[in-house]
Amino acid sequence: MLLAYLHRTVTFLRCASIVLFALSFSGSVVYSQETSAEGRSGIQGETAAEVAELEWRMSAARLALESGLSATAVELYEGLLSGTAGAVTGVAVDYRLDYIAALTAQGDFARAREVLASIELDQGGARRDLYDVVVAYGASNRFEVGLLEAGLRDIEPENLGSLDVPWLFLLRGVVAESKGESELAREQFGLAENSSVSQLQRAFFASLVLRQEMLAVSADEGLLVEVRQKFDSLSGQSAAFPFLREYVIILHRMDRDGEAIAALENEMANVGAGYSAEERSELLLLKGLILGQNSEAGWSALKELVRIGGGGEPTSIALQLLARAGGRDAELMVFLNELISRPEVHPLLPMLYYIRCQLALVNPETAAIAEADARLLLEQFPGLDEITNVYRLLAYAALQRDPPQYRVAADYLLSLREEGVDSEKMAELNRLIGDCYFMNGDYGNAVDFYEAARVATSIAGLQQTVFLRLVISEIRSGNVADALTYVDETDFSSEMGYADRWRAEWNIAQALQSQGQVGSALERVRALISSQGDGAVPAALDMRLRWLEAHLSLASGEEDVQERVEPLLGRLEALPNAALEPEVAILLRTELLLLQAQGYLQAGEIESGSRVVQDIRAGFVDTSAAERSYFVEASYHATFGDFRSAQQVLVDFVAQYQDSELAPHALFQASLHCERRGSELFPDAVLLLNQLVQEYPESSLVYRASLRQGDLLRLMNDFAGAQLIYENLVNSYPGHELQYLAELSRADCIAALSQGDGAQLLEAATVLERLVDMPGLPADFQVEAGHKWGKILRGRGHVDEAREVFSLITMRYMLDAEIALSLESVGKYWLSRTVFALGEMLEEAKEFEEAKRLYRKMVAFNLPGRNLALARVDRIQLSESR
Repeated sequence: MLLAYLHRTVTFLRCASIVLFALSFSGSVVYSQETSAEGRSGIQGETAAEVAELEWRMSAARLALESGLSATAVELYEGLLSGTAGAVTGVAVDYRLDYIAALTAQGDFARAREVLASIELDQGGARRDLYDVVVAYGASNRFEVGLLEAGLRDIEPENLGSLDVPWLFLLRGVVAESKGESELAREQFGLAENSSVSQLQRAFFASLVLRQEMLAVSADEGLLVEVRQKFDSLSGQSAAFPFLREYVIILHRMDRDGEAIAALENEMANVGAGYSAEERSELLLLKGLILGQNSEAGWSALKELVRIGGGGEPTSIALQLLARAGGRDAELMVFLNELISRPEVHPLLPMLYYIRCQLALVNPETAAIAEADARLLLEQFPGLDEITNVYRLLAYAALQRDPPQYRVAADYLLSLREEGVDSEKMAELNRLIGDCYFMNGDYGNAVDFYEAARVATSIAGLQQTVFLRLVISEIRSGNVADALTYVDETDFSSEMGYADRWRAEWNIAQALQSQGQVGSALERVRALISSQGDGAVPAALDMRLRWLEAHLSLASGEEDVQERVEPLLGRLEALPNAALEPEVAILLRTELLLLQAQGYLQAGEIESGSRVVQDIRAGFVDTSAAERSYFVEASYHATFGDFRSAQQVLVDFVAQYQDSELAPHALFQASLHCERRGSELFPDAVLLLNQLVQEYPESSLVYRASLRQGDLLRLMNDFAGAQLIYENLVNSYPGHELQYLAELSRADCIAALSQGDGAQLLEAATVLERLVDMPGLPADFQVEAGHKWGKILRGRGHVDEAREVFSLITMRYMLDAEIALSLESVGKYWLSRTVFALGEMLEEAKEFEEAKRLYRKMVAFNLPGRNLALARVDRIQLSESR
C-alpha cells in the first residue's frame, strides 16, 4: 500500500502541473499541451478549434449572402468583424469586402463606403476596385457615367469572386444604357441575372435591373400629361397596363410618390379592370419598390404579393426583398411559418423552406428548425438550385447543437462531395471536413482531408490555412517527425512566406518541448531566427519567437538568459507605437520580465529575481505574468525544500486572485507542499483540497483533489471518511477518466473496514474483478487490482479461485518479457507480489517445478524481489535433494 501511495503521489505531482493551453499567438492554429503554471506563458491567441469554428461562422455569413439573405449576412459579418475575426491572418480583407457586398445588397451605401475606406488601396485587388464603383453608383442617383466607365475599364470577371460578377455586368449595363446602347444594356443586364449564384440573388439583380429601368424613364411634365391621357382613354381595359406603369414610374421620378401610390391603389381596386394575375403582381411589386421594403407600407405590399403566391418573377423579387429587409427577421419568420403551414402549396415553397432554414441558423435555439427544413429540402426538393448549399446548412446546424456534432457535420459534407463539385470547391470541402475532424479531436482523419485539400487547391489563402492546420494535426496525431518533414520540404519563398514558417515552427517547438526535446526545439528556433533573410515577419510574431528562444534556453538550463532578455526588452521599447497593439506590447513586456525573473532565480541571484517579481506585481497587477509570478516564487522555494514558504506564497495568491483560473491550481499545489512538510500536517492539506472543491466546483482539478483528499484520509486511518469521498466520486462523476482510481480506492476502504465481514469483502472483490476485466485501463493499475482481488479471495479461504486470479495476472503479464518490462515500477511491484503469492500456493500444492519456473522468470525479467526469488528456488532444490 505504501508503494502504491508513493506512486500516486508522483502521479498527482505531475497532474498538479496541468494548467491551460500552451503558448500561442493570434491568427495561428496552436498546439495544446499541459505545462506547469510557472512555465506557462500568457502569450495566447485562438486555439485551433476556435479558429476553425470562427471560419465556420464566416462560411455561414457568406452562405447567407450568396443565398440572398443580405440582412442576415450583415448581422453575421458585424458580429464577426467586430471581434477576433478581423485579426485572423489572410481573411480580414476578403471578409470586409464580403461585408461591403452585404451592405450594398441592403442599400446601405454610406456604411459600405466607411468600411471600404478601412481597406488600403493596394489591398483587395479587383474586388476593391469594383466596390469603389458599386458604392459610387448606389450612393447617388446622379452618378457620373464617365467615372463609372473608367472605374470598370480594367476589371474582368475572372478576377472577381462569384458574389461580385453580377455587379460588374449590372454596372456595365448601366453605362451602356446611359450611352443609349439599349441592346448592349439588355445583354449585360441579362448576364447580371444569369451569373447570380442563387435563385434569391438572381431575383435581387432582377430587382436592380427593374430599378434601373425606372431610373431611365424621363421625369418630364409634358410626358406625364401625354401618358396620363393614354392611360385615361384605356381605363378599365388590360391595354391600359403599360401606360399605368409608365405613369406611376414618372410620378416616382418626379418625387410625387403619394400620387403614384394613389394611382396604383385606385386602379388595382377597380374590379372591372381586365388586368391579368401577372400584371397585378407587377403592379404590387411596383408599389413595394416605390415604398421600399423597409417601410411598413412597402413591407405590407411585398407580403401581400408573396401571400397571393402567383409565382413568376415578381413574386420571387418580392420574396428576396423581404429577405433583405433589415431588422425584420422575427417578422419574416412568422410570415414564412404562415405560408408554409397553409393547406394549399405555395409555388415558391422550396424557397420558403430554404429562407426559413437560413434564418433559423442564426440563433442556436432554433437550429433544430433549420436542420428539419434542410432535411425536408433534400428529401422532397432534390432538384432545388441551392441543394448543394443545403448540405452546408445541415453541417452548420450540426455544429450549432449543444454539444456540437462534428462527426455529423463531416458526414453531411461528405455527402456533398458525392454530388460532384469542381476542384477548387472540392478542396474547400476537404478543408471543412478536416476542420470537423480536427474540432472532434480525430486528428488522423483531419490529416487526410487537409492533405487532400492542400494537394488539390491553387488558392494561396486556402493553402496557407491548410498548411498550418496540417502541421498541427500531424503533431496532435503524434507524428511530430511527419510535421517536421512537411515544414522542411515546404517552399516558403513563394506561396507561404516567412510568417507562415514562423507560425509552424512555433507549434513544432511546443511539440518538441512537450516531448522533452528542449534542445531540438531550441536548435530549430535559433536556426529559424538566424535565417530570416528578407522575409517580412510581423513585429509581434518576431518578438514572440525571440521570446520563445529565450524561454527554451532557460528550460534547457543555459545560464545567460538575462543576456538574452535585456536586448529583447530594449528591442521592444524601440519599436514604433504603431508596430504593436497596446495590449500585445504589455503582454510581451510582462512575459519578458517574468522570464528575466526566472533567469535570476535559476542563477541564484535571489535579490534581483525578487525585485523583478515585485515590479511585475506592482506595475502589471492584472496580467497573466503577475499571477504566474507566484508560481515561479513557490517553485523556487520548493526547489530548496522550503515547502512552508512555497505553500504560503500560493495561499497568498489565492487571496489576491480568488477569481483567477489559476486559483484552483494554486490550492492543489499548496496542498502538495503542505503534505511534504510532514504527516502531522495532512489535515491542513485536506482543508486546502476541500477549499478547492467547495470554491471552484467547475475546475477540472475537482476530481483529482477529491481523490487526493481520500488518499490523505486513508493515510490518517480515516477509512470511513475516505470511503464516502470515493463513493461520491463514483456516483457523481460516472464515466470520468479517473473513475477506476476511485473504484480501486473505494474497494481498499471496504476491505479495510470489513473486519472479516464476508459480505463486505465480497463487495470489494466484485469491484476488483470488474476493474481487472475492464478494457482500456492502465496495465499497472490492473496488475494491482488483480493482486488485491486474489488476496481477498485467498484470505476468505477460496484458494482455488485465488490461484486462478493470480494465474490470470501472471499469464497476462509474464508470458512475454517485453510486456513485463513495459510495466512501470508500481506495476512491476504488484506483479512481483502476485508471482510470490502464486508461487507460495504452488509450493503448498507440491507443484515445485511450476513454482521454480515462475521464480526463474522473475529473475530473468529482473522484477523486484529477484534475490528473494533466487533464494526460494535454492530452498526448493535443497528440499528436493534431501
